[in-house]
Amino acid sequence: MQWIKVFTNIFANPKMQLLLKERDGATFFRIWIQLLVITGISMQCGKIMMSENTPITLENPAIITHKSCKKIQNILDKLIHFEMLICEDNIYKIKNWDRYQSADKYEIVKEQNRERQKRFRENQKSENNVNVTLSNETEENKKENNKLEENKKDFSKKKSYLNYEQRDYSNFDWDSLYENLRKWGNDETILW
Repeated sequence: MQWIKVFTNIFANPKMQLLLKERDGATFFRIWIQLLVITGISMQCGKIMMSENTPITLENPAIITHKSCKKIQNILDKLIHFEMLICEDNIYKIKNWDRYQSADKYEIVKEQNRERQKRFRENQKSENNVNVTLSNETEENKKENNKLEENKKDFSKKKSYLNYEQRDYSNFDWDSLYENLRKWGNDETILW
């Protein structure tokens, strides 16, 4: 395990309060946390192991903390007295380790994180593919879209030509129209 759980109310726990009231209580607390960390590293269901097959001895925490073996023995005995540690077959074990530090839960969380990350990456990949596809489609259809726009403009011009209210007669040569109509003999049609 890369981490261990420490509850935020650890200092409200009566056992911790009693440990901290001991002479050199800070050392008791530090040893407890170090034992939790060593147990978390070994990942053997609460057994405090220095390696896969080597259980912790009095000398190990004494060397780590620069305390005497007698002091470490006193601390371990106090932890056993408060039922925080168990000693079976000369192997120290954190009591209720699985209840508070479940490695299975840790593995479940890791797997859930892996799955969530995988889904996120797949979503990112699909979004990028959609963007690429849309931009490619736009490039391919650009000419066709331009033709459609031109056709719309042409149609709107023709439509406006057919709608005489929208036509502009300001530059129209009315005199030549009247002259041509007189030549053809249709003077009556001029008076609309």
